[in-house]
Formats: sequence, C-alpha cells, structure tokens
Amino acid sequence: MSGVDENLAELQKMYRKLMLAGLLMLLVAFGLLILKPFGLLSVVLGAILFPVAMIPLELARRTAQRMAFLALGDSDRKA
Repeated sequence: MSGVDENLAELQKMYRKLMLAGLLMLLVAFGLLILKPFGLLSVVLGAILFPVAMIPLELARRTAQRMAFLALGDSDRKA
C-alpha cells in the first residue's frame, strides 16, 4: 500500500469514529429532550449536549473533505 492509501485508511477510521460519536450524542440529546426521563434536568442536559454533538460532526466533515482532497490529488497524479 502506498502512503496515500495508508493515510486514507487512517482518515476513514477517524471519520467513522467521529461520526459515530457525534450521532450517538445527538441521539442521546434528542432522547433527553423528547422523553424527559429526569424532568427539567433532561431538558437542560439535552440542550447542552445538542450543540456539543456538533463538534465531532464538524470534525468528521473536515476529515471527509481531507479524504476527498487526498483521493482526488492521488488520481490526478496517476492519470
């Protein structure tokens, strides 16, 4: 495997972890906001967790963009 392929594999693993973390946090936040298992505390926790969940999702988006640039840059060199 070339260096670019190894970098893409590492970035793909990072992307999956970040997406999983962000989506799970969003799921928990929505669950807290909708079901309110702890009353008012659930609403407060959900309201705090919702914007915090955007951080790993934004990092995943940037990782996907970096992967695309690497893949496109690599295909330009091969052509």
